[in-house]
Amino acid sequence: MGHTTIRSRGELLVVGLLLTLGLQVVRSEFGDLAGDWLVDYGQSELRLLEGESQQVQLHIYNVQPKDASLDYSFLVYSKDEQRASSLVTIKKEDFDQLGSWRGLVDVTGERFGYSSLEVELQSAGEKEVHPNPLAIVVLRSRVVDERVTTYVSAALALLMFLNLGTVLDLHRLAGIVCRPVGPVVGAVSRFVVMPALGFGLGRALWPGAWPMQLALFYTALAPSGGLANVCAVFLKGNLNLSVATTTINGLLALAFLPIWILVLGRLLYEDDELAVPFGQLSGGAAALVACLAIGVLLRLCLPRTTRFIFRFLKPLSVILSLCLVGLTVGLNWFVFLEFTWQVLVAALCLPLAGYLATYLLSKLLCRSATDALTLAIEASVLNMTMPIVLLQSSQLEQPQLDLVLVVPIASSLMSLVLVILFYGVRRCLGWNKRQDEDGFDHKQLIAEHEEQEGDVYQRP
Repeated sequence: MGHTTIRSRGELLVVGLLLTLGLQVVRSEFGDLAGDWLVDYGQSELRLLEGESQQVQLHIYNVQPKDASLDYSFLVYSKDEQRASSLVTIKKEDFDQLGSWRGLVDVTGERFGYSSLEVELQSAGEKEVHPNPLAIVVLRSRVVDERVTTYVSAALALLMFLNLGTVLDLHRLAGIVCRPVGPVVGAVSRFVVMPALGFGLGRALWPGAWPMQLALFYTALAPSGGLANVCAVFLKGNLNLSVATTTINGLLALAFLPIWILVLGRLLYEDDELAVPFGQLSGGAAALVACLAIGVLLRLCLPRTTRFIFRFLKPLSVILSLCLVGLTVGLNWFVFLEFTWQVLVAALCLPLAGYLATYLLSKLLCRSATDALTLAIEASVLNMTMPIVLLQSSQLEQPQLDLVLVVPIASSLMSLVLVILFYGVRRCLGWNKRQDEDGFDHKQLIAEHEEQEGDVYQRP
């Protein structure tokens, strides 16, 4: 019995030793098969455009197998074949007596992004990869200048604000400004709650990729644009509060964005080179206020002209919104090639969490259901243009900038999809109705305008 136990233990020790040796073979360190062989690429980095092919002057030398009869070969390949393609096999017969080989290797850019040129030694099922691959950077072939997208998107957004400015109620707008509880809630939500949510989600989803974290943070921090105001129109929200909050947040962004960017760059990401586009921010805020003022003046001075806008407010808003979204998505369609589950989770969770947090904050401060809905929409409908401008002003180089644009675009689109679903549910259940006098009612607005015009005509 004792001999049987000893024998069993001995067999276990032998099996364990074999397994250990097997693992050592699989995990063999560099230099075990053919000495400390070296690779020279003739350059420190290879940069090429999509569809472009370049040749790398590869030199493999100091190959000194421990066994002269060892049969080996080298495989040269791209680590990420979706970004760049290259595949060359170099046999033992191709090396000279000194263990050296020199030749050209073709590398073709497939899709913008990063890859590396790997050199791998293969022999009898064992592999060694050289520890210093050649970095490959594939740049996107640009068709349209980025400034075209920015300027045209800004023009469409300003037309949207001009359109909305004609339906503002100055008396209610003055009341909101005199008692700015609603705009204060909107500012706290935009510049405190949303940045915290964006930072936390970014750290959780991309723990080692700070550019993706930065993109999500900018998406959460950027004030909502005219799309939030259009959503407030369709969901029977308080349009005056929505426009006032958008305008105030746009002005406050001139102060809060630099503060957050400085804190973010120096404390969180240890980078003090993040730039703030003061010129574009201040110009955009001034143009926003100017367009709203022009819309109000049109209503006061040219009431007959604004009757057209009253009757076709929703179609005009939809058309401008579709043009804005379609232009941005159409010129940046390539970002959807980088869509991952992390991007999907971020695009879903950020607007949902922003909506719930803002709605609860509004109700805690005794805001009406209409005001709470409006402020929640203002926080959850994400801006698409401003985060792109902020990222373009950062120190991100290409193609890293193109890779992170998927975050603001996908998040903004997902926030609009959620609003559309919310609107459809409210319509189906009969909940999409005006809840109080501050709620926007398109038909009542037209009736009031026609009544005012009738009173003017009846005066002697």
